[in-house]
Amino acid sequence: MKVSPSPQAGLSMVELLIAMAISSFLILGITQIFIDNKRNYVYQQNQSANQETARFAQLIFEQQLYKAGYRRQPQDAMVVAFPAATVAGCAAFSAGEVIKPTSDGQGVCFRYQRATTNERDCQGNIISSNAPITIRMQRASTGDIQCAVNGGAATALLSGVNQIQFRYGVDNNADRIADAFVAHNEVPASSTIVSVRFATLVESTSTQVALGSDGYYFPLSNTTATTPADKKLYLSAQGTTTLRNIAP
Repeated sequence: MKVSPSPQAGLSMVELLIAMAISSFLILGITQIFIDNKRNYVYQQNQSANQETARFAQLIFEQQLYKAGYRRQPQDAMVVAFPAATVAGCAAFSAGEVIKPTSDGQGVCFRYQRATTNERDCQGNIISSNAPITIRMQRASTGDIQCAVNGGAATALLSGVNQIQFRYGVDNNADRIADAFVAHNEVPASSTIVSVRFATLVESTSTQVALGSDGYYFPLSNTTATTPADKKLYLSAQGTTTLRNIAP
């Protein structure tokens, strides 16, 4: 008996269109997942970088401000250990004063004597003598936190700081406790600065990373949130350092 071969049926046009549509949806879905994962990765990386910048800013200010007013000979009066001085970028120091705001209010100046012969300043250089050293730490217009020694050239310590604010804890009754925190241009001449409160607003390096319009509070005590106009990530941080070497 002779069997004739049956013709093979191919895909119909409708089946082909359905297969192409399903494939297109799958490709679009996988592409969207890839894009979302990449966006989340970039977001997390920039957020982590902001946190590190904020922590490092707080660390360097604390480490440096702890030195303010240190004397190699504790029995020396402050007016003897720290004579009157004028340093570029800083408000003038009267005899005995060891901390002053910078001239532009964007930083702080302070004086101390070295504790050991191999001690280094904020730029990493050996402090060569027992004479008082003056450190100026401030935010530059570029967003860098810079350090200068004795009015010399400044060195950048970190970048990415969008704003900075200082408040000075003033002691009005010689009990070494801050009675109020005031702005750089509101420090009474008759008061002693015993602590420094600093707030930083750091920003991401990427310009198109924010997933939404996240507002921030700067400083943290502000009750009104600021909504950024760009797509950068912002992080507000704050710290307070007591000047432990300041004596009444």
